[in-house]
Amino acid sequence: MKVDRAYTRLLVNDLKACFLFYKDVMEFDVTVADEEGGYMEFKAGDLRLAISHRQEMAQMIHNGEKPPHAECQDTAALIFTVHDLDEEYQQLRHKGVQFTAAPMNNPYYGIKTAYLRDPDGTLIGLYEFLV
Repeated sequence: MKVDRAYTRLLVNDLKACFLFYKDVMEFDVTVADEEGGYMEFKAGDLRLAISHRQEMAQMIHNGEKPPHAECQDTAALIFTVHDLDEEYQQLRHKGVQFTAAPMNNPYYGIKTAYLRDPDGTLIGLYEFLV
């Protein structure tokens, strides 16, 4: 798979408290602060760390019927941006990968997304910027 950029995303219940923690306590550089949209992003060395609402991600991957405090809800996601999401999706499906959510456009963020899990259940998001 050809990855353009990789992110670690924490899926949190209290977005504002986590934003202030990573901004003020950890002193990471803020690159995106969209409280209304529920997405924050920081630069920490070579790492891009993003935080977003846990329940919002649960709805995107069709897991929203489970309560946000349940152990089964994801608390982290690996995010990889790719050049051609449809191509990567087809290649991974050909390798037997089962996706939790097929490619879909997210016009609010200007991206196309698809989600899958690794063998241990870690949530992985593939994103393509729609420019």
